[in-house]
Amino acid sequence: MINTLGLKSLRPISESRRVEEPGGSFISVLEVEPCHVSTRCPSCGSDKLHKHGVRSQHYLDVPHFGEPTSLLIHRKRWRCTVCRSLFPDPLPEIDEKRRATTRLIDYVRKRSLIYTFSEVGREVGTSDKTVKAIFEDYVEELESKYEFITPKFLGIDEVKILGEYRCILTNIDKCTMYELLPSRKLADLRKYFDNFKNPEQVEVFTADLWGPYAQIHKEYFPHAKMVADRFHVQRMATNAMEAVRKKVRKSLTQKERIKMKNDRFLLLKNASRLKESEVEVLAGILREFPEIEMAWETKERFVDCWDHQNKEDAARAFHEWAITVPEPMKPFFKEALSAWHNRQDDVLNYFDKRVTNAYTESINRLAKSINRMGRGYSLEVVRARMLYDEKALKKGAMVERAKVAEKIIEDDIDSMSNIGYADLMSRYTGPKTKTKTKVVEKVVYYGAHIPTLCDLLESGEFD
Repeated sequence: MINTLGLKSLRPISESRRVEEPGGSFISVLEVEPCHVSTRCPSCGSDKLHKHGVRSQHYLDVPHFGEPTSLLIHRKRWRCTVCRSLFPDPLPEIDEKRRATTRLIDYVRKRSLIYTFSEVGREVGTSDKTVKAIFEDYVEELESKYEFITPKFLGIDEVKILGEYRCILTNIDKCTMYELLPSRKLADLRKYFDNFKNPEQVEVFTADLWGPYAQIHKEYFPHAKMVADRFHVQRMATNAMEAVRKKVRKSLTQKERIKMKNDRFLLLKNASRLKESEVEVLAGILREFPEIEMAWETKERFVDCWDHQNKEDAARAFHEWAITVPEPMKPFFKEALSAWHNRQDDVLNYFDKRVTNAYTESINRLAKSINRMGRGYSLEVVRARMLYDEKALKKGAMVERAKVAEKIIEDDIDSMSNIGYADLMSRYTGPKTKTKTKVVEKVVYYGAHIPTLCDLLESGEFD
């Protein structure tokens, strides 16, 4: 019989047969036997063996012709006459733990990153629990293979996936995704950070002004400088502007609303980024609606505070803004005012350790893209696909070169042949060594490169 199985250690001994299982599904069963038999005892190395029967066992294999496949392996057992050990023929392409071929395990690993565990289970003829277990083993292997360097600049943010807010940890300096946690609740964050590796290496801790993040900084990274993320603080002012805009629009007639066409886009956009034609339209809206003009000017003065180059000038600008917010605007800008009064040190720390626009824009792109991708997947799969995508990992890695000292033993007797015996004994008491240096290269991983992940997600590669 021609061996078309594709496994080097096994050969078929019968044609495959189609067997109906409970529930009406079918599975292909193929009887096989090992190509090689044992000749020595694995315990003592003796070749004095005698046959001790045959055991037939089922092992799952990759689907054939669109159906789950099981290999019925007729496996000889042997008894060593010297040490009395009992052992079967070796099966190098079989995973005994999962009762499957190693190629099926690889197949399930890849498929579980694309399809649900139950779909993969039906495809290969096993339970979704087994698929999940194989997937978890795979993730554990990836985690040990790609151990990420602790960030010097640690960012903490959140994204809504599968209806809940999840916590994202990022390496701001390298613009990489460091971890995706299932929750942003304080109790869950504490469980994670209790085992955080090398927390002393974190120099800057960046987050929005949500209370639990500040508590994590206080408990686990008190040595690191806390920096309020500029994007989140600035958004407080744009949220206030939006609230005023909605309030005014609600009281307008249909004819008046037409005058405010595209008002949201123009009012929320920074003045420095407006085109000349947009400036004219915005000026008309502000002349027509004084309350909106008051909110817009308050928002713009808050945004301008971030343009200062040093902490002292920025502090003066923020202070002046806070005391000059018009009384009617204070309820709308309450969040931004509170952030300045209660967390001004964290806000001002931005001017010492700036979070770049590239990071802010990338994390927002990533949040939107992950949320779209998360539909239909489990959180564990979303996390694995994000953190361990090979292209993103490669972009977020770095080759480090280091000089390593190496001692080399030399036979120096010939060079001492003309030295007297006494001198020889005093100068040479054993093998002579000298030290050479060699350059060693090592790949270090900082996480999955966020812009690369965004590009892959937006191109549909993860669909």
